[in-house]
This record gives sequence, structure tokens and C-alpha cells, in this order.
Amino acid sequence: MREPRARRGAPPPKQTLEDLRPLLVGPEQQRIQRIEERLDQSMVEMVAGALPEAVIESRKKGEALSWALEPLLTGAIEERVRRDPGSFADAISPAMGPAIRKAVRCALRAMIQRLNEAAALGLSWRSVRWRVEARRTGRPFAEVVLLRSMVYRTEQLFLVHRGTGLVLEHLSADEIPYRDPDQVTAMLTAIDAFAHDAFRTDAQLERFRVGDLTGWVEHGPSALLVSIVRGVAPPAYGLVLCETLERVHLAYGGELAGFRGDRTPFSGARELLSRCLQQQRQPVPRRARALLAAAAVLAGVVATALVFRVRASQEDQRRFEGWDEALQREPGLLVTAAERRAGQVAFTGLRDPLAADPRAVLERGGPVPPAVALRFEPFYSLHPQIVERRVARMLEPPPGVALALRGGVVVASGVAPERWIERARWSAAVLPGVSGFDGERLTVQESIDRARAAARSLEAMELLFRRGAARLSGEQAARLDAVAAAALRLIARAREARMTADIREIGYADSAGSEASNRALSQARAEHVAAELVARGIPADRLRASGGGLRREVLPPSCSGGAAGARCLAGADERRARSVIFLVDLRAESKD
Repeated sequence: MREPRARRGAPPPKQTLEDLRPLLVGPEQQRIQRIEERLDQSMVEMVAGALPEAVIESRKKGEALSWALEPLLTGAIEERVRRDPGSFADAISPAMGPAIRKAVRCALRAMIQRLNEAAALGLSWRSVRWRVEARRTGRPFAEVVLLRSMVYRTEQLFLVHRGTGLVLEHLSADEIPYRDPDQVTAMLTAIDAFAHDAFRTDAQLERFRVGDLTGWVEHGPSALLVSIVRGVAPPAYGLVLCETLERVHLAYGGELAGFRGDRTPFSGARELLSRCLQQQRQPVPRRARALLAAAAVLAGVVATALVFRVRASQEDQRRFEGWDEALQREPGLLVTAAERRAGQVAFTGLRDPLAADPRAVLERGGPVPPAVALRFEPFYSLHPQIVERRVARMLEPPPGVALALRGGVVVASGVAPERWIERARWSAAVLPGVSGFDGERLTVQESIDRARAAARSLEAMELLFRRGAARLSGEQAARLDAVAAAALRLIARAREARMTADIREIGYADSAGSEASNRALSQARAEHVAAELVARGIPADRLRASGGGLRREVLPPSCSGGAAGARCLAGADERRARSVIFLVDLRAESKD
């Protein structure tokens, strides 16, 4: 389809600078945007990946990075140790433990060696001469012994860089004071230079002597080994120095060639140099050895005797303390003095007559020697256990009475005669350690007997009824007053004896009627008697009426119930079959 003529002849749209901007800087803006997104999203990952390589490159160029990080790391470690010293100690303990044990072993070995030497010297005439010399010259005895008994000893050792004259490592014997090692090596370098200039020779300084000190100088390609020896060392010592210096060059050849003043790389050379610290003492004479052996044997015997003596003394002290504690813990015994003198043991104090025998108390832990003296004077103890024993012994409670001491008051419980209760009441008031007598929990035996007699009296009573009647009449009704009086007396006696009395009224009937009618009649008779007793002042909760039916116990053994029983009653007491009897249940009151 052809376009309209008007549109084909229209001019092109006008282009502006904003339309050209995406064409000119669009690619660069996109790259910048991608870089920003990458920096925002993975800056940590980029630094983590580049940091190890940067550290490696920095180490290749020099120690600038170590110098820059050293203050930061030192400060961080110090702060960490200050905040949590325990974790730092746990971290270094695997390395410090072996080092500490090694140092302790070396110290013990040196101490034993010094003790042996001191023992050997103490048993010889030389030690006397040396002590006189030490007093005359003012020197310490140890220094005199060292000077007189030492053949030679290496006191100081210097590893010196040949080109600069600086000391790379320095070792010294124990207790040897020394000045700055660099000053010593500077002096040696000056002497060596003076010899070259003054005598025009290429010879090197190998020996020098100052008093009784001799300097051995061993020369190497890049280092010198200088040894300061007291005494006269054998020629073989020079070979030791030479071999040691060769090993140093083999181990640290590169460090020696590139030395620029940093001595840190040579810190491990101490182990190689330590073999040059040698010494040799004069041998101990045979006589001195024999004396030393005898002294060692004697010292062993004395030490063994001392050990046994100390152990025996400790055992005696433990036994003595155990005895003292046992006596102090026993009720009724009071120890005022405990002494040990010349193998004798004496305990002095006070003893209650009711307390255990002091020697028997000691023998509970084992046999007691006769040398143990026990001197105890009598007194009255107020210990609760002793007071309880005193109360039981003085009051002599009868069977069934329990005594207890509570706050100084004797509490008695159980059943006791009235006479004993009165005697115990006034006897307890005069006992040491007793402030009173509590007999509220005691029951008087006589009151129990009176209650039981009242129960038997009531049980002996019987009320009789007419044939077929459910109520009393005539003289039987008058007897209810006597029954009520006996019941009231029983209840009163039971209350005095701290007991309860339950009265059971059992009604009976004769054999005139059927079994069902007899049981109903007997129940009615019992209820009638109970009602009459309640009306006369007997508490209803103490009465219990029940019907017993036919009273068979009043019939002769040959009689039976029914019509045969009625005929059999003609020869027996027929009226007793029509009665109400009483049974008493007498029991102690509940403690609740």
C-alpha cells in the first residue's frame, strides 16, 4: 500500500543532545553501573580474596607490612590477655608445661650436684683451707671453691658477624655477670684492627689472656665465635669451637650473607652454641669419695630415721587429737586441759556420775596405752542426754510410762499410779537441769480401775418386761433411775480416766412368738430403755439400742425354740427372757 503523498514529502524529525547521549556515553554508564553493583554486593568477598595475595606481595617487597601491623597486633594481644587471662594461659599451657618441667629438672639436677660437691668438700682438709682463704681474702667461699677446684669453664660465648662486628647471639654460664656484648666485640675488633695496622700482617687474633681468663677466637667466612674461658682448656676445645662455627654457617649461611642488622633469624643458634659451654673440675680423691660414700650412707640412715620419727610423731598427734575430740564429744564429759610431755598424755576435766567412763570412750577407737592419764572430777552436767538419764534414774517410771525432756521440762505420758505421779511431780522440781514437770499426758491408774468397776456395775443390771409388752411398768420402771445413775457414774469415771464409754442396750423376747415378732419386740424394748435413759440425762451419742430376738442363753441346754421352747420355759426363769441388758465398750480417748 502506498503512503500518502503528504507524508512522503515531510521533513525528518529534529535530533537533540539528549537523544545523542545514550549513543555517546551509554556503554560506559552501563559498565560503571555494573561495577557499582558488584562493589555493593560483594565487597567483603573481593577483599577476602585479594587480601592473602596482597600480604604475600608485601612480604616480597619488604617488612613494611609487618612494621605497620605490629603495634595493632601487640595491642590486641595485650588487651585480650588483660580481659581474659585464663584462656591465654590455656592456649600457651601446652608449650609452657614441658619448658617448666625441663627447667625444674635442670634446677634439681644442679642442686643435687651442688649438694654432692658440698658434702665431698665438707669432709676434707681442703675445705678447711679454702674457708680460711675465703675469710682472709674476703671472697665468698663458693668463689674460692670454684677457683681451686675448677680446671676450666666456659663463662661467655659470642657469635659475631664478621663484616659489621655486631653480636648475633650471646650465651653465658649461670651466675656470671657480664657487660654489653657489643662492647666486648667492639674491643676485640679494635684489637684485631690494631694488630693489622701496627704489624702489617694478615694473621688473625686467635688467643688473648686477661688474668685467669683466656679468649678463644674461631674465624669463619661470615662470622666469628669468641669463647671466654676461665682456667686452662684442652686443645680439643678449639676443635669443638671450629665444628660449632661450621654448623652455624651451614644452618644460617644465607642469613649471614644477607645480614642487614636484624638479629631475629639467629635466635635458634643458641642450641648449636650451647655445646661450647663446657667445664671440667678436679676429680675427688679416693679418700674423699670413701668419706662421701660413708656420709651418704649416714645421711640416708639419718634421713630414714627422721622420716620414721616424723611419721610416728604425726601419728601420735593424730591419735592425741582423736582422743581429745572423742572426750569433748561425749555427753557429760568436759575436758579442761590436754597435755603431751615426754611421751606422756594427760587429760584433765570434769565428769558427770551418769556419763560414760573416759577410758572406755577412748577405747572405742582402739587400745589405749597405760601411759594415758585421765583425771576427771565429779560435777553435774546439764547436757540434755545426761539430764534425761538423771530423770529416768531418779523418777523410776513404772512400765507403760515414757519420759521425755523438752526445753528443760519433763514430759510424762502413759498410765501410772496416782502416788507415783505426785512423787514424780515434786521430785522433778529439784533435779539439776529440770525446770518443771508436765503430766497432762498421764492417766491415773486408779481412775481407770474406777471406770472399769462402774462398767461392771452397769453390766450387772437388767430390766425385765411383761409378756408381749414393749414398755416397762411397776418396779422395773422405778429401776431406770438406778440404771441412769450407774450410766452417769460410768461416763464420769471414764472422763476422769481419759476414756470413752459407749453403752449398748440389747433387748430380748421369750419364745412365745415367731422369730420375726420376737426380733421386732426386742428392738422396741431396747429403744424404749434408751429413750428413758436419754430423758434422765444420758447423752444420746453414748447409747446404742439393738434387738437380740430370743434370749437363748437363759434356756437350759435341752430346750429349743418354738412350742418346745415355751414348754421348756416352765422349768426355767421365764421373765429373764423378756429383758434388756447392758454392755459397755470402754476405750481410751483418741489423741486427735
